[in-house]
Amino acid sequence: MGARRLLEHNWREGQTAGGLVFGYTCPDALKYPDQFFWDSCFHSLAWSRLDPRRAMRELRTLGATQQPSGMIGHTTFWQRPARPSRAFTYNLLNRRAFQTATIQPPLLGWAWAEVAERSGDASFADEGRAIVQRFHEFLDRERADADGLLGILQPDETGLDATPTYDRPLGRRSHPKVGFLALQAFNRRRGFNYRRVVADGGFHATDVLVNTAWILGWEGLARLGHTGAATRAEALTSALVRRLYDRQAGIFFAEGPMGKPLRVSTWASLSPLALDRLPSEIGYRIVNEHLLNPRSFWLDYPVPSTAASEPSFVPGSDRYLWIERYWRGPTWLFSTWFILRGLLRLGFEAESAHLADRTIALIRQSGFREYFNPITGEGMGARNFAVSTIAIECAANAERPPDVRQSVA
Repeated sequence: MGARRLLEHNWREGQTAGGLVFGYTCPDALKYPDQFFWDSCFHSLAWSRLDPRRAMRELRTLGATQQPSGMIGHTTFWQRPARPSRAFTYNLLNRRAFQTATIQPPLLGWAWAEVAERSGDASFADEGRAIVQRFHEFLDRERADADGLLGILQPDETGLDATPTYDRPLGRRSHPKVGFLALQAFNRRRGFNYRRVVADGGFHATDVLVNTAWILGWEGLARLGHTGAATRAEALTSALVRRLYDRQAGIFFAEGPMGKPLRVSTWASLSPLALDRLPSEIGYRIVNEHLLNPRSFWLDYPVPSTAASEPSFVPGSDRYLWIERYWRGPTWLFSTWFILRGLLRLGFEAESAHLADRTIALIRQSGFREYFNPITGEGMGARNFAVSTIAIECAANAERPPDVRQSVA
């Protein structure tokens, strides 16, 4: 199944009982039928290479979910309430909620700017500037610390649901379903309000990927014409380096409760490579010492979600009892976009071409799967996973020959 056919297969459109028209790409028709925040950002980038009108509609639909507070949640249920099987595991205030009460990596500003520029639609850029600005105002008010970096209250807000980064501070609560449900219940009783959770001693953290996406969102907002957004992106990048960059290790680590660094190497530790204002000397060190290390991240099919040097690394399926645990080793194409952007920005042309070629090889071998074994290339998880169509974006950015790009599209 080619990228276009998959995106069209997963496209959903209609109208709510209240008359709100929607059109979005579900990640997978069976496993994930609803609209997911950062998935939609990636879907829009893939669509923009094939049909900019669909890309714009994808983001407009995401923007239409914005609440009066400015909040745009992790997951929106356009066609029906959350399925009973998901109602207890999704971050819902109640069974009939239209949207989850938690966030995902806030990449919307970047995605909107990319789609606006590729479509050449100035009015779409203006429309996005207003939506993204309200969303950023919400995050500043509800989630930002004094230095402007955002906090999370659950690991799934990172998009990397079962990342080993937070195993140590969460303890038993890091285990899926039972432990997570206890964490979720604590937060639900506080309305998933970050300030209340922190005040009451609940789990919270400052995540590298979430804040990388936050800065990219500001970079995008600057491209959409927001005065002061570029300055804000620069200040946040400086704060990210001061607070989360480990100069001894030469890599970024998340910060857990009480400000303690969580020294677990995952692809999130590499994600700041995508930032325009990341100091070059830091970027070169991350690439040379970590990303291109064949004992850590530069495996046969890079980039694994957890470094192969970590005790928690499992390249294939990882289960706790009968429950699948994601992001503990397999390669996901979410990560590829961030890493490829960093390699290109720093001038690693041969390495970026290699990453794009191995990504295309994954698709040719295993199809548009949800995630892949970074050693064998075996596809796992959902079989028609829309975010994996970001492979066409990777091929285009790395300037692969047109026939190679067409074979993926």
